[in-house]
Amino acid sequence: MSTKTIRIILFLMLTTIFGLFITQVYWFKKSFSLEEKQFDDKVNLALRNVAHNLLILNNDTISTIPPITKIASNEFFVQTNSYFNLTTLDKSIRKEFSSRNINVNFDYAIVKSKNNEIVLGNTIFDIYKYTEVSCVKRIHNLERLNFKIIINNKTTHILNSMGIWMYSSVSLLAILVVFIFIIISILKEKKLAHLRNDFVNNMTHELKTPITNISVASDAIRNRSNKMDTKKLSKYADIIYNENNRLLNLVDSVLQISTIEKKEESFSFKEINVHSVIKKVLLSFEPIIEQKEGFIKSFLNASNYTIKADETHFTNVIYNLVENAIKYSKVHPEIIIKTINLENGINVEIIDNGIGMSKETQERIFEKFFRAESGNIHNTKGFGLGLSYVKTIIEKHFGKITFTSKENLGSTFIIFLPV
Repeated sequence: MSTKTIRIILFLMLTTIFGLFITQVYWFKKSFSLEEKQFDDKVNLALRNVAHNLLILNNDTISTIPPITKIASNEFFVQTNSYFNLTTLDKSIRKEFSSRNINVNFDYAIVKSKNNEIVLGNTIFDIYKYTEVSCVKRIHNLERLNFKIIINNKTTHILNSMGIWMYSSVSLLAILVVFIFIIISILKEKKLAHLRNDFVNNMTHELKTPITNISVASDAIRNRSNKMDTKKLSKYADIIYNENNRLLNLVDSVLQISTIEKKEESFSFKEINVHSVIKKVLLSFEPIIEQKEGFIKSFLNASNYTIKADETHFTNVIYNLVENAIKYSKVHPEIIIKTINLENGINVEIIDNGIGMSKETQERIFEKFFRAESGNIHNTKGFGLGLSYVKTIIEKHFGKITFTSKENLGSTFIIFLPV
C-alpha cells in the first residue's frame, strides 16, 4: 500500500471519528442540559412541598409560597416566613426527596427572615444530638424563618441518570483510543518497512563489492592461461582473504546488535585501560588518515582512566565513533579525542570537522537502520546500525552518550562511563 493511500485512509478515518466526536459532545451537552432542567424542576417541586408542609404544621393555610429562588447551580433558597425546628425540616426534605427519587447529598441552613442571618444548619447535627433544645437556645419561639439548601453531588447524580449517553460517550472514547493506537501502529509499521527496505538495499550494495572482488580474484587464479608469478598470485590471495574478512565483519555487525537486544550476548566485565583502547583504535586508522591527508589528535587528560567494561564491545564503540568521524568528514578529516575525569566517571569526547547533521537527522541517529541518506547508493558505507549499537553498549555499561552537531560545522560525541 502506497504512502499516499495510507494518508488518504487515515485522513478519512480521522475526519469520521472527529465528526462523530463533535456530534456526541453536542448531543451529550443537550442531554445534560435537559436532565439538569428536569432535576431542577423535581427539586423545585420537592422544596415547595417542604415549604407547604412547614406552613401546615404552623396551622397556616392562607399564606402563599413565594417561588423557589435558585441562587447558584446547586443552591436553592426557600421562603416560608414561619417557625420550624431543624428536625422537622430535615425529615420533610428527606421525605420529599425520597418520594421523587432524588438521591443526593445536601447541606442546608436555617436563616432568619428579617435579616437572612444563618442560625442553624445540618452540618452541626452531631453537636446538638438532634435535640430541639438547641433550637430554642438560638431561635426565639415562633421567630419567622427561611432555609437554604445546597446539593453537593448534583453533577454526579445527573451523570448517573444519563445511562445510555454515558455508555455511548465511553464507547466513543474507547473507539478513539483504539483508532489512535491503530494510526500509531500503521505509521510505525510503515516507517519500519521503509527502514527495512533501505537496509536491504544498503546491505545488497555493501555485499556486492567484496563478492565481486572475490569472484574476480578467484576467476583470475582458476582461469589463468599463463603461469602466474608468485607476486601476482599472492596479491589475488590477499584480496580474497581480505574481502572474505570484510564479509564476515559485515555479517557480524548485523548479528551483533540483534543478539545484544535479545540479551543473548554475554558480557565479560573486567578492568580496562581506556587510554590504551583509544590508542589501539587510533593506530588502526593511521593508514586511512594518511591517505586522506588529515590528522587525529588525542588529549588524554583523565587521571583516572580505568573502568570496568567489556573490552571487545568498548573497543567497538570507540572504533564506530572514530570511523563515523572519518566517514562523514570533509576532504581532509580533522579529529580530536579528549578524555577528562568528572566527579564519578570519565568523559570521552570525539570531535570532528565533518558535514554535521540536520535537526531531523539528529532526532533519529540512534534508531536502528536509520541513515541520513536514502536509497541503495550512498556516499558513505554502512547499514545504519553503528550508533544504535553504540548507544546499546553504553547503556549496558551504565553510561550515557550525548552529542552536539551543526550542519557543515562538524559533530561532537560525548561518552560518559562510571569509573
